[in-house]
Amino acid sequence: MKTIVVAFDKKHGIGANNDLLWLRDLPADLKHFKELTTGHTIIMGRNTYNSIGRALPNRQNIVVSHSMDLAEGIELAHSLEEAYDLATQDIYIIGGAQIYAESLKDADIIEATEVKATFDTATVFFPDIDAEFWQEDFRESHEADERNKYAYDFVRYSRL
Repeated sequence: MKTIVVAFDKKHGIGANNDLLWLRDLPADLKHFKELTTGHTIIMGRNTYNSIGRALPNRQNIVVSHSMDLAEGIELAHSLEEAYDLATQDIYIIGGAQIYAESLKDADIIEATEVKATFDTATVFFPDIDAEFWQEDFRESHEADERNKYAYDFVRYSRL
């Protein structure tokens, strides 16, 4: 099973300057991400790894890169296919944009956090979720609160 885990704004913006658009103003999304990925394999590109800055605990961390040196707690793959072959648990693809675009053809599920805001600073985007290939199976809406600056929905899409 291959699952894409992504958070994007109303225009599908996912990041700018190697960081999340909402910075640390949406801790519920980070908690959701941790709950989804702990105990599984996560696959990411070099820029996503660099933005995190370390291997995430209790997960098999695989970084797809042609130019990165091996770092503690990660395995390197030179292609997405090689990363799939290295995976020892369910696969969660966590970014960035190029890895997302490549993995859309292989993924079974998209676990999206849809942030109900638009960030003009976005420079990196998630592709449109084509209704010809994907159906929404689940949606849980949350309003902004004292801890989460923005309203958001947790949404699951499954391949048709």
